[in-house]
Amino acid sequence: MKVSKRARGLKRIGKIWAVVEGKLVIKGEILPKLGDMVYNSGMEVVGVVSGIFGPVDNFFIEVNPTKNVEFKREEPLYVLEEDKMEKRIP
Repeated sequence: MKVSKRARGLKRIGKIWAVVEGKLVIKGEILPKLGDMVYNSGMEVVGVVSGIFGPVDNFFIEVNPTKNVEFKREEPLYVLEEDKMEKRIP
């Protein structure tokens, strides 16, 4: 999947904590939106945010992987930081 030219870059959501029943569990650093596409550092789509759970100050993010690849514990994952101009109404 190609990344939009309007995207400014990647925003780190956290690091992989575990893989449970085929889903990635990310130790959260910032709060993404449900349905956000998740990327690795090579800007490849690795999954979609499907859930957020835990206390506010120590939360986890559940990601449904879109590929069958091996993930490493502590691997950082990202969401796209949207261009603010893209959201303006002309």
